[in-house]
Amino acid sequence: MEEHLSLVETPAGLIVFKGEEAIPYVFSDVEEAISYYSGEIVRGVASFLRKWKGKSILVERRSAVKTLSSIGLKPIVREPLDKAVKLRSDFETTLKILGLNMDEYRNFTLTVAERITQDRISELAKRKDLDIVMALQSYDELVKIMNVIQDRILVWVKERAPSLLEEKKDFEKVIELIYSQSSEPDYVRKMAELYLKSRECRSAVEKQIGDLMEETAPNVAAVIGPILGARLISKVGSLARLASLPASTIQILGAEKALFRALRKKGKPPKHGIIFQHPWVHGSPRKIRGKIARLLASKIAVAARVDHFSGRFIGEEIKKELEDKVKALRSGAG
Repeated sequence: MEEHLSLVETPAGLIVFKGEEAIPYVFSDVEEAISYYSGEIVRGVASFLRKWKGKSILVERRSAVKTLSSIGLKPIVREPLDKAVKLRSDFETTLKILGLNMDEYRNFTLTVAERITQDRISELAKRKDLDIVMALQSYDELVKIMNVIQDRILVWVKERAPSLLEEKKDFEKVIELIYSQSSEPDYVRKMAELYLKSRECRSAVEKQIGDLMEETAPNVAAVIGPILGARLISKVGSLARLASLPASTIQILGAEKALFRALRKKGKPPKHGIIFQHPWVHGSPRKIRGKIARLLASKIAVAARVDHFSGRFIGEEIKKELEDKVKALRSGAG
């Protein structure tokens, strides 16, 4: 039976164990270490690892599998890796194998960690889905502000000018009227002005979300709308994460508390989460909402994967198919 090699990764270098024999490779500089942990194999590391080309090798880090496979090794993920655990508990042995002293190892490790962190922050800053998350947070905050202002104006209107509610059924029209009349108290007119400016700002943010979704996740936006699509991306943190989720998870995103409560008390699990806000779900008869939510979640999963991995636009095709199925379900429900 073939004896597996073990690869122990450290910030300063690599250690391959062949049985009890430890064979080290110390990174020549920080750039080589960064390249390796970014998934790139530079010449020095490649020459070292190709000694065992075609051999099975145990590795602890899942993201290293693709890198090691690219140079002909057969990586097997083992979490935790026994050799790595032993070296982490015996730091002096690690230093001895690598041929480094404590100061050299510490300084190199800190520099590598700092560079990886900086690169990760730069990578995140370039992501468009991060802009979607931030824009949606701004949108939600503006909605909250508008609701608070509207409540305060409504209290004043009910107490001091109830006739306005009789004249205008749309309360936003009442606010516009208050702002346009110089006879109203100054602080009330200022609140009305703040509400209208917040509404204008909300519209600008909503347009920005639409533009970002059109650029980043056009299929998701076509299937469920830009705001609801952005809400799902915001919930999970990125388009890549949304694309990795099964439809069953997408279906109940936002209903985690209800799910855990149902599991704890052995009750009925929720049938929908955030996607309940879609009119096809909340506008359907209660008895088929679960079916429609499941159908919608399956199409969102397809749309997210195409957006992330392909970039082709098939949103209208998915939406049309979805509409037909929803109509069939609604007609069948009577």
